Amino acid sequence: MLNAMGYQEPAEAQSIRSMLHIARLLALIFGILLLIGGIAYVAWIAYLASICATYIGFDPYCGGAIAGALIPAIYLAIAGVFLFLVWTQTKQIEAKVNSHQYEAAKSQTLLWMILGFIFGIILGVILLIAYLKFDPLINQSRAMASGQMPPPGAPPAWGAPPAPAPAPAPTAAAPPAAPPPGAQAAPFCGTCGKPTTYVPQYGRYYCYDCKQYV
Repeated sequence: MLNAMGYQEPAEAQSIRSMLHIARLLALIFGILLLIGGIAYVAWIAYLASICATYIGFDPYCGGAIAGALIPAIYLAIAGVFLFLVWTQTKQIEAKVNSHQYEAAKSQTLLWMILGFIFGIILGVILLIAYLKFDPLINQSRAMASGQMPPPGAPPAWGAPPAPAPAPAPTAAAPPAAPPPGAQAAPFCGTCGKPTTYVPQYGRYYCYDCKQYV
């Protein structure tokens, strides 16, 4: 994928961004649901507390039941707040990925991945997948910084066309050998009708066009 500057974005960065989008969407949806559920649960507990106070009184049994019911409500409220924090933090992580701050983004993803497993397994798994994809990006970034690797989008060295071989210098053709003194004029080729050339070492006339002796 090429951006506006012609830079080819690594596939790992695209995958991390996709995982962050999914995590942010799920955090927003489940955060709203948990907050609504937590508020409704607290309202239900308040209603039960009013019943206990009206008809039974705050005896140890009723008070212990209400106190025990508050624990899930507190968990729902904390989980809802946490999911809204994930929604905001994934934006910051994505901004660091866009600015190629991969190591800082990886450290931040690790923290919220651990918290994600505590408050929501699905979010923890998604952030774990994104976390594992940071290592190739970091290694590639370090290789580019040390000059051992061309930037993304540059043609690989093995794909460059080879330099053309220099053309061989033309060799001057040897002048045709002259027939021996007193010899008759060179005969014409019986096939193509062109004049032939006398070859002293064989004592014969040769047609260079037809590649044959006459």
